[in-house]
Amino acid sequence: MPVAAGIIINVAKNRRAPLLEAIELGDRVAEAVPEFQHSRNAPLIALLSFKLGKITHLANARRGVRAATKLSRLNLEEVTELPTTISAADILAAVPNRFRAHAKERFARGGLLPPATFVAVVDAIRGLSDASRPLLDRFSEARRRSIAGLGGRVRDALAHQKEAVATALALAGIDRTELQLWKPPERGAPAAVESFLDGLESARVREDPMVINDMTQIPGFEHIRTMPYGAAIFQNDFARLTVILANRLPLEQQLGADLIYFNETYRAFSIVQYKAMEKDNGSEAVFRLPNKQLADEIARMDAVLTKLRRCAPNTQRHGFRLSENPFFLKLCPRIVFNPDDKGLIPGMYMPLDYWRLVEADDGLKAPKGGHQIRYRNVGRYLNNMEFVSLVANAWVGTTISQSALVEAVPRGHRVGQNRRHRS
Repeated sequence: MPVAAGIIINVAKNRRAPLLEAIELGDRVAEAVPEFQHSRNAPLIALLSFKLGKITHLANARRGVRAATKLSRLNLEEVTELPTTISAADILAAVPNRFRAHAKERFARGGLLPPATFVAVVDAIRGLSDASRPLLDRFSEARRRSIAGLGGRVRDALAHQKEAVATALALAGIDRTELQLWKPPERGAPAAVESFLDGLESARVREDPMVINDMTQIPGFEHIRTMPYGAAIFQNDFARLTVILANRLPLEQQLGADLIYFNETYRAFSIVQYKAMEKDNGSEAVFRLPNKQLADEIARMDAVLTKLRRCAPNTQRHGFRLSENPFFLKLCPRIVFNPDDKGLIPGMYMPLDYWRLVEADDGLKAPKGGHQIRYRNVGRYLNNMEFVSLVANAWVGTTISQSALVEAVPRGHRVGQNRRHRS
């Protein structure tokens, strides 16, 4: 699982002047460092030392391409000079004994801090410098405890919702780094967590009169707002997209869906039901059939499909779809809530019509009965990027006439109508 990390950079004397000049001018800042491995989907914080034995600057960092043999390019963004330098000796004195040896070595030689040591160093720096808190608070031990204290059911729901938002941003071609700024609820208020969107600063301030100005600070966004029925609207120069977080809501009971994507440019709903794969004895991910819960969910999908197929055939260019069945299943290893990871959850997307053939295929039968669906035996499926491309360009999803029917469901949910009154 990708986790946040920190890297200490002891800037060489001959590199200090050009780097400080680039920082002052607001130019792009990068440095060649010893080669290291770190997921590009997880945050990386650089602790910069322009003075021997002292941390002088903090920055968001991103591992780039190889700079030379055994060297990596480290891109530095939002470089912040600390008003008062912090000595490595003071930091080490505040770090618990079990992490001190690792931290001392990294402060002396530079390099990537082990994850647990990074958290200990973050807490030490936060205690020594209030100026460091805006950047480092989200990597503190207190934040980790808050997330762990949410409870399994809440974390599961947040994991699905985060996946929805991450996929939405991928659909719209918008930077997903914003997801890493997610904040847990105030201590003692886990019940207040109803939507992953509530933990994003841009969502929480959506009603503020200054939001129009603040939105310009989110790269790629023209507009973001959430709806009272658990949805968000994202827009860039090319597309406008609405995400409805249907997981565990009454809407899921109607559509048999976890996530609903609405491509407003082409008026297309794509509806996805997630299913967790389990580990078998060989640690391979597997989904076993029969599965009563999935059967019930597909029955709800079929009830909606019956209504959708009564719609008039599409006659509009923007309404063309490769399939007029908007339902998909996504099988994936169990989702773990990790707000530091901005990547999409690996998994297999399958159109519902294709799934029917998969679950009926005798070639997938298990030795003791039932079916077992695995990555290696299912044959074809859509990966994350293939699914994103199809939905973003509305090659799949409801036709325009079908969308008019589906839109009535979220609207009924939004205004709080009783479910027996909905179509």
